[in-house]
Amino acid sequence: MPRLDTASLNRRLYEAGIATRHIKRTITELEDHFEDLVAEQTGAGLVIRDAEQAALQRLGTTDDLVAAMRLQPELRCWGFRYPRIARVLYPLAIVAMLPALPVVAAVEHAPQIARWGFCLLVGGAVTATMMLALRFTILFG
Repeated sequence: MPRLDTASLNRRLYEAGIATRHIKRTITELEDHFEDLVAEQTGAGLVIRDAEQAALQRLGTTDDLVAAMRLQPELRCWGFRYPRIARVLYPLAIVAMLPALPVVAAVEHAPQIARWGFCLLVGGAVTATMMLALRFTILFG
């Protein structure tokens, strides 16, 4: 059964540099328009399969939709509209975020870090006890 290929359209629009908010809105509107066209065609007496095929033909191909959106620079994300600025700001933003990464990792993996910390504490206590016992054995033995 022919359906609207939104996954392919989403990927191709993202690769073309279209902003995510415009991609989501476009796909939602296309899905709604597709359903309206199918309902219109089935109301005219077509079988659902033929109605979906006719709706896809009226909407156009994915290539046509991507080409039409590429021609509108205001739909692109700012990194694609201003690539020179993005080449400077993206690395600076990453470098600025580097000090926060250990904190984010610690918060995200808190149970594992607590478990490891407890194991290190127990291991240290066992080792200290064995060293103390060895020391007493040497002193009083």
